[in-house]
Parts: sequence; structure tokens; C-alpha cells
Amino acid sequence: MRSVYFAIPVILLFICACTSQYRGAGWYPVADFPDNTIVGKPLATVHDFERVELQRDTFIIDGDTVCRMYIAGKIKPEKRMSWADATESLIGHRLGFIFKDSIIMAPTINSRMESGSFEIISPDTILLKRIYQSIRKQSRLSSLVSIGALI
Repeated sequence: MRSVYFAIPVILLFICACTSQYRGAGWYPVADFPDNTIVGKPLATVHDFERVELQRDTFIIDGDTVCRMYIAGKIKPEKRMSWADATESLIGHRLGFIFKDSIIMAPTINSRMESGSFEIISPDTILLKRIYQSIRKQSRLSSLVSIGALI
């Protein structure tokens, strides 16, 4: 009888833990209300990225030199038309980059983005390096999988 009382909470914990929704890193529509809610399917995930680069930009503001780190990337050519159409439908709304189920940034879309280029910006340089390394790792794995499919 004691084991039944122990088993029920364990089973419930297992069921609840397995039903949580995980969102892979990528660009998702984001609503303002309730606070920064991720809505809908991703416009692009890291598997849709053609390239990503960790870059540093230096500029002067009021006589002070400011250094900013960011991730620059581009969507694969075969995904750019759907990216452009999706960003056009989001004009006036927010599009967020999601990493480990957290919104890293979510700017408001002002125009159709046909080039497929994007930047991921955060004041947390350690976080940016982690995101970059994660994207690079996932990109290598997906290209190995696609090469393996050709063999």
C-alpha cells in the first residue's frame, strides 16, 4: 500500500514533466500581452540559418568608445521567400529570437525582410557567446545529418 502512495506522485511528476513544450532556438512571433508571450510557430530555426558570425562593432558616443558584440546571420536561400512573406505579415508586431525558451530580443517589424539577414543583440556578451556556440554546434549536426542522407 505504501508503494502505491509513492508511485502516484512519481507517475504524475513524470507525466507533467513530459508534457512541457520546448521551443528550439529561432525566430518566433511575440505578443506584448501577456508579457512577452511566444505565439505561433517559428519563422526560422537554427537549421534554417545559412551562416552566423559573432561580430564586434566599435563606435563613439559622446566622446566615449563603445564596443558592442552581436551575432550576424542569414537565412538559407530556399527559406528566404517564406521568411520575407512571414516578416511582411508581422509588420507592426514583434519577432523574437528564442533561446532555451527565453526571449533574448524582440524588435517590432517595420518592413518586409527580403535579404534574410538578421542580428541577435544582447548586452550580455557571455550569453551571446553561448548562443553562437549552440547555433554553430546545431548547424554542424544538421549538415552532418544532411550529408549522411546523401550517402
